[in-house]
Amino acid sequence: MESSTGVLSELAKREQALSSKVEAAKVEAAKLISDAEAKAKDVLGKAESDVRTLSDEFKARREAEEKNILESGAIAARSAADAAKSAALGKVADAVKTIVGRVLP
Repeated sequence: MESSTGVLSELAKREQALSSKVEAAKVEAAKLISDAEAKAKDVLGKAESDVRTLSDEFKARREAEEKNILESGAIAARSAADAAKSAALGKVADAVKTIVGRVLP
């Protein structure tokens, strides 16, 4: 009987030791999970910040390019209008010369 009590006592000690190890493992796992969640939150926050920064940079570049395109278009339009005006004035002058030449012999 004493042998059975000794075995039971030994099993109880082992069970207690294993329970302690299991509890310690649970605590360690909970800490690892908490640390991983905190790291993931930091990474996500940085990624969101990077997205905002890149979006702002893209918007600024796009607006600058749009402005440049509009300015280039306006310059080209002015140049074309000036060329058309010059050509038209030249034709008017030629027409006046032709008319004056036919009216006044």
